Amino acid sequence: MSRPDCISNRNIRIIATYVQNRGADYRALFEGLPFPRDQYPSAEDFFLNEDEWTTYGNFETIFRRGKELVDEPDFFFNCGASSARLRSWGRFHYFVRVFASPNDGFRKVPFFNKNFDDTKEIEVVLPPTYNRQSGKFRTILRVQFHRDIEPDSDYIGDPYLRGILSSIPTIWGLAPAVVRQTLTAYDPEILFNREPEFARYRLEVKMEGDLMTLRDPNRDRRITAGKRILLEPEQINGRAIYLGRHTEISPEYQPVHEDQREAIIATETIRVQDRTLIEAGEIFMAPYFILDISYDRVSPFRRISQIWRGGGNTSGQELIETINQLRRSMRAKNEAYEVLEKTNVELIEAKSRLDEYNKELENMVEERTSELRRAQQKLIAFNRELEARVKRQVAQLERYKELRRYLSPKLADKILASEHALGTEPQRKMMSVVFTDIRGFANLTENLEPEELFHLLAEYFSEMIKIVHLYDGTVNKIAGDGLLIFFGDPIPMDDHAERAVRMAIAMQKRIRGLSGNWGRYGHELGVGMGINSGFVTVGNVGSDMYRDYTVIGNQVNVAARLEESAKAGQILISQRTYGLLKGAIPVEEVGAVKVKGIHNPVRTYNVLW
Repeated sequence: MSRPDCISNRNIRIIATYVQNRGADYRALFEGLPFPRDQYPSAEDFFLNEDEWTTYGNFETIFRRGKELVDEPDFFFNCGASSARLRSWGRFHYFVRVFASPNDGFRKVPFFNKNFDDTKEIEVVLPPTYNRQSGKFRTILRVQFHRDIEPDSDYIGDPYLRGILSSIPTIWGLAPAVVRQTLTAYDPEILFNREPEFARYRLEVKMEGDLMTLRDPNRDRRITAGKRILLEPEQINGRAIYLGRHTEISPEYQPVHEDQREAIIATETIRVQDRTLIEAGEIFMAPYFILDISYDRVSPFRRISQIWRGGGNTSGQELIETINQLRRSMRAKNEAYEVLEKTNVELIEAKSRLDEYNKELENMVEERTSELRRAQQKLIAFNRELEARVKRQVAQLERYKELRRYLSPKLADKILASEHALGTEPQRKMMSVVFTDIRGFANLTENLEPEELFHLLAEYFSEMIKIVHLYDGTVNKIAGDGLLIFFGDPIPMDDHAERAVRMAIAMQKRIRGLSGNWGRYGHELGVGMGINSGFVTVGNVGSDMYRDYTVIGNQVNVAARLEESAKAGQILISQRTYGLLKGAIPVEEVGAVKVKGIHNPVRTYNVLW
C-alpha cells in the first residue's frame, strides 16, 4: 500500500530543471499548490527540496503544467531523458561515479525507484546480459503498481520513467538505451476515454465481447482496433514471466490453468497528424508492465576515460597516473625519464604520508563522534523511559475507554492484553459491514412521548448490542434507530461474513420477542438489515480535537443500500457475502440493486431464517 505522500520531490526537481532549460519560468509550476507553510517560506523552497515527498496529485498538476509551459508533444519522455544530461536528480548523480558501466545503473533501478516513488515496485527479471550477435546488452524490468494505485491514473509517469531509463547509458557517453514496452497493465476503456492526453480525441473505446472498438478520429466512424488474447508465460532464470508472447482465444476456450491470463492486443495503429495514439501490437490489461531495454557496450577505452575523469582523486594522484602513463610509453631511458621517475617517487611518498595523516585524523574524529553519540543515546534513552512510564498509564486508561465504546468485554480484554492499537492508521481490509434500521420509526416518534420512545429504544439497543458482542462484532455507530456494525477489525477473522449473517439472524429472532412490548404502544417492531463484504478503509478519521473509528468506502455504501431495500424482518446480503458463506446458510436470490458509485448492479440474496 502506498503512503499519501508517495512522490519524492526529486521528480519535481527534474521537471523544474527541464522546464527552465527549455526557457520557461518554472516557478509557475507551483502556483496555488498546498505545502507546509510552517516549515517553508515558499512553495518553491518546499517542492525543490529533494529530501521531501509530496502527493501524487501535486506531482500530476506540476507535470501537466510543465507540458503546457514547454508545449512539447513528447514532454513527459523528454523530461525523464534529460535527467542524466542536466544532472537534475540531485545527490543521486554522485552514485554514478562508483558505477563501472550502465549494467550497474540498471541493476540499481529498483533501489533508485524506492527513493523516487512509492506507487510501484520495479524488479530486474533479466539482469544485464551481453548478446554477441547484436553487440548490445539487454535487460528486462517488471513494473508492478501497488494494489491501491490504478495504473491508468499514472499514465504520464510511464513515458517519464522510460525517459529516465533511456538516459542511463548516456552517463558513459553512449547512445540512449532503446526501451520497448512489451506489456502494459492499462485498461483501454479507462485510459483512452479519461486520460487528458487522449480524451480530447474522443476515441470512445469500449469492449464489445472479445473485440475492442473505437471511433476512428480520422474517418469519424467506429472500427475494430483490438481483440482479446491469451498471454503465455516464458521461462527466465527458472521463473515463469509474461513478456508478451500470446496466442489467439478460440471460441471453445475455457480457463484451465492458473498461469493463463487474458489480455487485449491492439490490431490497428491510430494516428492523428504526427502523433501515434495506439500502435498495433500494444498489449493492454496485463498483470504488470514489462520494459525490454537494450543498449551499447562500454568500450575498454571509454571505461578507462570514465575512471580517468571521475575517480575523485587528488590532483597529485592524477599527476602520478599521468607520469606512470608516460613511463609506460617511453622506449628509451634518458635524462627526462629519470627526472620524471624521481618526481613520481616523491609524489608517491608524499601521497602515502598524506593518506596516513588523513586516516589518523578520521580515526580521531570518528572516536570522538562515537563518544558523543553514546552520551547522547544514553540521555535520549533516559528521557524516553521517563516519558514512557507516564504515557503507558495514560494510554492504558484511554485505550480501555475507547475499546469499551465499540467492542464486547471479551474482545476489549483480548486487545488490551495484546497491546493492539485500535485504528491508529487507516488501512484497507477485507471485512463485512452490517446496517440495521427500524421500519416506520418516523411514525412512532410522532405518536409517543420522548420518555416512552427512549425506554423502547434503550431496551431494543441493549438486546441488539448483546447479540453483536456474542458474535464478536464491532458496534461502530448508533444513528437514531439504526446500527452500523462491522466484522474483521480490530480483531482479524476469516469467517467475518458468516458471523455477520448469523448475528443478523439472531437479531431478527430476538426482535420477535420484543415486538409484544412495542405492540402495547401501537407499533409493530420490524427491522430491515443489509450486509456486504469487501475491501474497505478502516481506522481513525478526523482531527486532533475529535477522531472517530469507522469504516468508509464503496462497499460500505453497498451495505447501506441493501438495508434501505430490505423489508421489515428481511436480511439482504450481497453477492460477495453470499460467496464467502459457501452454502453455510440458506438464501434465495431476489435480484439486483443499483448502488450509487458502483458501475454494475449488485446481485442480492435474501437470508432464509
